[in-house]
Amino acid sequence: MIVTAWVALLWLVIGIGLSMLLVKVYDVLVFRKFDLQEAIEGKNSAVAIFFSLMLLGISLVVSATIISPGTDSLVHDVALTIGWSIGISLVATLFFFAFDILLVPKIKLQEAISNGNIASGILSGVLYVAVSVVAMAVIIT
Repeated sequence: MIVTAWVALLWLVIGIGLSMLLVKVYDVLVFRKFDLQEAIEGKNSAVAIFFSLMLLGISLVVSATIISPGTDSLVHDVALTIGWSIGISLVATLFFFAFDILLVPKIKLQEAISNGNIASGILSGVLYVAVSVVAMAVIIT
């Protein structure tokens, strides 16, 4: 029972930590048009919504890998969780940029979100969640 509790705590730390780390990486490396800390201080709801939905999407993928059948090797399962999380985050980001270019070519989503366009923040964030939900189905089956 104690071992199970420690493993559960380990997965909790890995899951939340990985989700937060990936959002921070995207904040610093990919979405440079806005800074999350600065946006929150400036009460930019569009940026807050976008990053919140991104965090939710990444967390959904992490949770799907955790509840999927394990391989009986904690190290292998952790590696799969990290791999799926990074991979799906990259796919969602590619969809974000494709969506920006192909479906809303008159709007530059990063710029619109940076300027506080809540509709752009919601639309872009839900895109991350949608990709993550589909990925969850793939991971769990």
